[in-house]
Amino acid sequence: MATKLKSFSRSKTAKISAFLVVMLCLSLSVVLAQYGMYKDLNPETLLAKEYRQSSTFNQDEVYSAFMEAEAIIVRGEAPQESLPYYYYISDGSRTYSNAGDAGKAFFEKYDKAFYSFENGVWSVGTNTYAGSGSYYGFGSSSYTAYIAFPDEYLAVQQAQWQSERDQTVPVAAGIAASLVLALAMIIFSVSVTGRMPGDEELHPGKADRIYSDLLLCSFIPLGLIWLSGLGITGNFDRYQTAGEIGSGQVLSMLWAGSLTALVTFACGIVLLALARKIKGKVFIKHSLVYAASDRTFDFFKSLFDGRRFKKYPLTKSLFYRQLVFIAASLILVSMTLAFFPAIVLEAVVIYWYIQGNNRTFEEINRGFSESLEEQMKSERMKIALVTNVSHDLKTPLTSIISYVDLLSKEEGLSETARDYVRILAEKSNRLKNIVSDLFDLAKSTSGDISLELESLDIKKLIEQTLGDMEDEIEKSDLQVVAKLPEHPVVIMSDGKKLYRVFQNVLDNALKYSLKGTRIFVELTEDSGKVTASVKNIAGYEMDFSADEVLQRFSRGDKSRTTEGSGLGLSIAESFTNVCGGDFNVDIEGDMFKVAVIF
Repeated sequence: MATKLKSFSRSKTAKISAFLVVMLCLSLSVVLAQYGMYKDLNPETLLAKEYRQSSTFNQDEVYSAFMEAEAIIVRGEAPQESLPYYYYISDGSRTYSNAGDAGKAFFEKYDKAFYSFENGVWSVGTNTYAGSGSYYGFGSSSYTAYIAFPDEYLAVQQAQWQSERDQTVPVAAGIAASLVLALAMIIFSVSVTGRMPGDEELHPGKADRIYSDLLLCSFIPLGLIWLSGLGITGNFDRYQTAGEIGSGQVLSMLWAGSLTALVTFACGIVLLALARKIKGKVFIKHSLVYAASDRTFDFFKSLFDGRRFKKYPLTKSLFYRQLVFIAASLILVSMTLAFFPAIVLEAVVIYWYIQGNNRTFEEINRGFSESLEEQMKSERMKIALVTNVSHDLKTPLTSIISYVDLLSKEEGLSETARDYVRILAEKSNRLKNIVSDLFDLAKSTSGDISLELESLDIKKLIEQTLGDMEDEIEKSDLQVVAKLPEHPVVIMSDGKKLYRVFQNVLDNALKYSLKGTRIFVELTEDSGKVTASVKNIAGYEMDFSADEVLQRFSRGDKSRTTEGSGLGLSIAESFTNVCGGDFNVDIEGDMFKVAVIF
């Protein structure tokens, strides 16, 4: 169940759905916020249940009441009529009040909203919200002021406040729910981005090719586009009345929602690309700043690390010796010279020295390259010559073999003539094999050879080779012991070329083994490598090395009494290398061992 859920969460459907939910939720939250603004909803109704405890009441109405009292008693302005509160103001000689001869006890009855200033000290009623009492002052302790808001007035304002609160809460809840759901889907999208069902590999997207810092900077223009787009909404609703929803406001909300969805889409692509970079641990490395600084550092580093001379050990040694000389020279100059012009002159001399040496290095390297190119050109010409000569010899050789075959079928030939014809047939066939081997070796060495790589069972290939050579094995008076695994051993190689390799190696063992001995053919697997080995006891003294026997036309039988051409092992080595394997020869006493490794 957990596996299925994990697979579904990484599916394309789940990712697209989460992305669309984020776009929808953020667009909805913007539309709801704009709706609340058009309805002239007061966000403070969410924080204060009672109107008398709100800053709207304390900062607007209470503050305005005391400012009005100050204007009357201090600046002598005429009091306003029909105020929603009772007031009493006196400086000891003058008294103003809209409550008649009422004293302080009258005002204290309205203890839910009663405010008093006496002897320079403010105080409030028993049940009055005290959050605003210290904000007002007349500047003199000689003034006395009482202000009280009737309970009836507060009840009316509370009813209006509650009505507005009933409208604000659903809008705020919708915005909060949308933002929470959007945040949850963003977290989900970030966690699964770059992952595929049934695969733990991180798969980068197309946006990941953009540098990390450019992706980060793209948030700025996207934000400006969004803010500028929201500013356009004022053109839709400028003729509408505040607190009402008309066609202009509806159009404005549709525009704001659509714009938010588009910007969210773009920001989402950028955010997920950054998340994949962080997961892949390439966030910093794949940034424009890092790339620029890395290339700058690499440029200065290249002046001192000798990488240009990597292929030329002698030149590299000269280069490092030059660096040591320069460093030592600078230290000595800094220690012995105390004035700036001399140091500058030394730097110029050192620069001239470096440039001259670098030109010399380049000329040395160019000479090495030209020499190597000449050697390669000479080698290619040799290979081309061998290939062309081998190809040209095939046609007349084929004719010779054909005519010898016809001659052998003639009647009336004497026994001596038939012996001559038989010898001609043997020698011409041997020459044909030598030419064919030489042609194959030239093609494989030059790289001009076609390969048909396939998945093949090397165990079955060895068994097939042994079966095809069964007649030769029986005639050789040798015993072949094969130690092969019971299960198939599969490698990627060219079956025809590899068959030729084993055929040549076994044929070499049959020709040069000590009569009456055994030839061991073994196939092993170890640490991801497959080794096919052929071991035999030589029938002569092996006074040569493994490298020598692999040379072209090199033969272990110095007397050259056997029918070998000296090309068998060279062809086997060349074909093995072409097929992607390693060909090793090991000689220990009279033991001759060939190993083919894949």
